[in-house]
Amino acid sequence: MSAPTITTLGEFLQAGQAEYKIFDIGRRLTELSQDDFAAIEHQQRPYPYPIARQAQLAILFQHKQHDQQPFIWFLQFPLDERGLLNLAARNQYLEYVVNALGHEITGEMTEEQQKQLQQNPYLLTPNEHQRAALHARVQRQLKLSPSIHFETAEAYLKQPEADIDWQQIGLQGLHDCAARLEQLPELSEAIATHFSTYPKAVRQPLAVALEQQSITPRLRDSLLEHVKSNDALLCTDSLRALASVAAHPRVQKSVNETIPDANADQLVVVAARLWPVLNDEHSLLSYLDAIASLDNALFDALFQDIIALPDIRPLLLSILAQQKQSEAVGEALNRLKQQTRSA
Repeated sequence: MSAPTITTLGEFLQAGQAEYKIFDIGRRLTELSQDDFAAIEHQQRPYPYPIARQAQLAILFQHKQHDQQPFIWFLQFPLDERGLLNLAARNQYLEYVVNALGHEITGEMTEEQQKQLQQNPYLLTPNEHQRAALHARVQRQLKLSPSIHFETAEAYLKQPEADIDWQQIGLQGLHDCAARLEQLPELSEAIATHFSTYPKAVRQPLAVALEQQSITPRLRDSLLEHVKSNDALLCTDSLRALASVAAHPRVQKSVNETIPDANADQLVVVAARLWPVLNDEHSLLSYLDAIASLDNALFDALFQDIIALPDIRPLLLSILAQQKQSEAVGEALNRLKQQTRSA
């Protein structure tokens, strides 16, 4: 009997006897189930978290029987105008891997094999926050110890007034703390208490770490209070940190109240991290009005970002078809259409 034909990354990993996890790392660290990823690979559904018309993925895998460190592929594939995975790109990547490794994907690679794998256009170089967030999540999931930076970060976040130099806190330590809040209620309580008084150089990377992980109700409620702050930077950091609870009714209400007077940075955060808030006609119309007051380039970028989101696209197209948008939004869209035609 001939071997089954391998046409997808999921089938390739299964044929290599690998246990694997798929994560989106483009918008915020989100695990995709194997069934969902299979549907994406078969173009049965659009990619749920597009960013700049790309799917940015981390694939973590190891052999089912061998005791070894997991391998990680960081990949970026283009999406078509419908948000579906570009199969030609996926197939080309598979070809690169099969040519380099055969089906021994969890074995030691030679220098030549490593060189072959590096010579393909679909490798993604993640930024330091993407790497740190994934490492923190995986270490927690595998019930492994956090990094050596964890204890210093935890101690500082719990007692920022203590004699700890915040400049010695490692970025990985902040991500390790963010990934373990549900198991560390005292740490969550401390962050809720001190978030607004941490130095900006600590609070901002902490907000980025928090947006990648699940936060507790106590921390959520504290951040919601800071969203109302007259301190624009504190408001922006708080919005970012609320990303994992964007679907919560109280968060949606608070963000909706913020949108009309939000600055450009805050409106970017809403699209990039809090987009579930926009899955409501009133909220989406309010957001369109807000971004229409921004400069042309930023309006264009944000509009193109949200219309690519499968959760938002049908509602947005319906609004435009029924011409429910304001005159200012209509003018901005007409300019964007003319610009696109002449490009």
